[in-house]
Amino acid sequence: MKKLRVKGLLLTGTNFKILLFGFLLSACHGNNNENRQAGLPLGKIIYDTYVVNRDSTDTWGDECLAKFDRKMMIDNIFEDVYNGRITPYDYFTGERISPEKIRKMEKDGDFTRKEISKIQFEEQWFWDKPNVQMHKEVISMTIAYEVYNNMGQSRGQKPIFKLIFKK
Repeated sequence: MKKLRVKGLLLTGTNFKILLFGFLLSACHGNNNENRQAGLPLGKIIYDTYVVNRDSTDTWGDECLAKFDRKMMIDNIFEDVYNGRITPYDYFTGERISPEKIRKMEKDGDFTRKEISKIQFEEQWFWDKPNVQMHKEVISMTIAYEVYNNMGQSRGQKPIFKLIFKK
């Protein structure tokens, strides 16, 4: 076998085989933590979740949201939108919305943060087979507020904006 020199190391026979085995082992398993953490891609899923309990008699709904700080999440999102750290998009057209327009909508009373009741998530889900774990990555989220009719009854939710984290 021809002798090889790699960064001052003479590779012959056994040394070369050990280095080659190590290289192949790392190539097969990879050193990319992102791929190892992600696991087997299962696909995308889109779902809605309420971030408030809309039924005062639903104790399970209260229990499910008991450890969730809705106000902190919403305040952080709006702070990052207003500071230009994340770009909001129109849910229907996909066009960018300026932070000033969102600020004006909030100031003019189009919505209040207290009315925000629903978030729609788009996520990529992964199965980590070796560790028997699920992982998911949020691709986007849409923030929506409750809309009421003249009788004060909910007509549903209206999206304020969509945030895209990964395309």
